[in-house]
Amino acid sequence: MTRLIAIALAVGLVGTAAAQPGPAPAAPAKKAPAKKKAPAKAPEGPIDPYAEAVPAAAPPEPAPASTAPAPAKKDPKAKDAKPVDPYALPVSPDKDAPPQIPSRVGISDLAAVQGLLAVQRLDGWLLYDRDGQNPIAVRLVKPDGQPQRPWFYMIPKKGEPLALVHNSEVRNFETLPGKKLTYLGYRDLDKQLKAMLKGVKSVAIEYSPKAAVPNVSRVDAGTVELIKGAGVQVRSSETLVQYTKAIWGDAGRTAHYVGVHHVVEMRKEALALIAKRIQARQPVTEYDVQQQITRAMTMRGLVGPPPVVAAGVNTADPYYVPTAAKTAEIKSGDLIVIGIAAKVDKPDGIYVAQTWCAVADKTVPEAIAKAFETASLARDQALVLITDRSRKHRPVTGAEVDQATRAFMKKAGVDDKVMHRTGHSIDNDLQGGGADLDDFEVKDTRIMTPGTGFTVGPGLYFPGQFGVRTEVSVYLSPTGPEVTTPAQDYVEALIK
Repeated sequence: MTRLIAIALAVGLVGTAAAQPGPAPAAPAKKAPAKKKAPAKAPEGPIDPYAEAVPAAAPPEPAPASTAPAPAKKDPKAKDAKPVDPYALPVSPDKDAPPQIPSRVGISDLAAVQGLLAVQRLDGWLLYDRDGQNPIAVRLVKPDGQPQRPWFYMIPKKGEPLALVHNSEVRNFETLPGKKLTYLGYRDLDKQLKAMLKGVKSVAIEYSPKAAVPNVSRVDAGTVELIKGAGVQVRSSETLVQYTKAIWGDAGRTAHYVGVHHVVEMRKEALALIAKRIQARQPVTEYDVQQQITRAMTMRGLVGPPPVVAAGVNTADPYYVPTAAKTAEIKSGDLIVIGIAAKVDKPDGIYVAQTWCAVADKTVPEAIAKAFETASLARDQALVLITDRSRKHRPVTGAEVDQATRAFMKKAGVDDKVMHRTGHSIDNDLQGGGADLDDFEVKDTRIMTPGTGFTVGPGLYFPGQFGVRTEVSVYLSPTGPEVTTPAQDYVEALIK
């Protein structure tokens, strides 16, 4: 199926998915021009919906709040009061205005977290960690330093939080609100945990039944047994995590777009280095290019894992990362895959991930071009599905999105060349706390939540030959997905 036919079938659905990289939450969604399709009245130059923003990439200032009076709220203490639904998008007094951008709920926002607990009919959220094994709890509770012994932080459905920490590490939790319980040894810990859970019937913890969602499954089986031994029902905190850790918030969204600018510039610089060396007949290795990107990350105030720079046959390995001891020289005619994941090194930094394919030549071999076109169309299928569900105000799960891309690959006859899921959540961590686009490695049945972000990056890998991948970062606004990084439609030929 050609790109023209595929886009024609999807007309009317891809407009929001093809949002410009600069955020425009208050503007109505615009339709992206179909790929390889000439407009009825051609302008002087092609319109690029992914035109990269100038350095001022932060979102515009939000519009002033309406002066219309807010609807009266019931007293939560009243007997007939119903719990506020924190999942409902904020409603603007102006019926024509778009929904507001969801705010991140921190555990310090006690009323908001307790609203989440009320909706889920939970008695509390029990956050637990030991020596950094639960990054979700560490990120949310934010104890000072790095406590090594087991600690618990209980947010009840009513009342103040309660912490249980080792006697020698109380100072790490001094700034947290709520009462502090302490223990010395394991006998004392068991006794105090039962006291903490007295009268509690159900709690949410970082647990996933049968490890269905590994990113949330952080509490060890022994600790789960201790909690159950206190007569408490254990449920997964996966939804709580989505509405706290995974939601970007305004500050995170701004930081993400700043990161987008830097990541795009670093990718351009890396490809320019390769082209310059190839044309000058000077040697350049994968590791050389990776180290240039790494230095640029430091200079630009970014942090992230080592960038992926793969050439030739190494592109067939989706998890290949060069090192000083394991690298290949990039030669004329090689396919090159560059993957960069980074964020601004600040508390509100949100990860940006982008993968780009290029060929160190004037033309792109047909086999590579065809494989990449299939991968990019699969990417577009994912975005079309999310956009369609957003417009219809219907939920969509991460597994459903992965199924859509996989079904497209199957129709193209290359489903056996898929080696990983379609995408994953991104927030302050590269592997975020929201829904992953996954029905391959695991079946992620979590609903994709407005205010969160994720990657869409299908790939095809031909062992011993080559591999291609097209990855974009996406923010899910209340009106639909915003593609925040440039979406590549064709393999770039580096030699002009």
